[in-house]
Amino acid sequence: MLKILLAEWARAKVTAKHVRHAVFIVEQNIAEADEWDDYDENALHIVASIDGNPIGTARLTSEGTIGHMAVLKNFRNQGTGSGMMEQIIKTAKQSQIKELSLHAQRSAEGFYVKHDFVIDGDEFTQAGVPHITMKRVLRW
Repeated sequence: MLKILLAEWARAKVTAKHVRHAVFIVEQNIAEADEWDDYDENALHIVASIDGNPIGTARLTSEGTIGHMAVLKNFRNQGTGSGMMEQIIKTAKQSQIKELSLHAQRSAEGFYVKHDFVIDGDEFTQAGVPHITMKRVLRW
């Protein structure tokens, strides 16, 4: 059964790093130096797991920025990403964040559109991958 937990970096570090390493560094060939940054320490991390095994992760900053959303390849298109996004939106609303923003890989743009994000700006390259800024205004 899918479980989605919220955790600070100190608690989420091992599981989040496992998923991000597998998806971004191994699968997408993103340089290790481009994957890790100082925002992890202060962000809230979302970790999805099945039977205690981590399969997805994302982070949410206090400013409403979503980052490093990843689901292991064998678990994509099964609702894991949507479950994580629902938890992110719920958490943001509880924190009275008025707008969410993210840098979406162009290949994942459709996923975010399904969750009511809209494009905000021109395409750019980040870590060698085409991205687009997307935003969603939250109402509660």
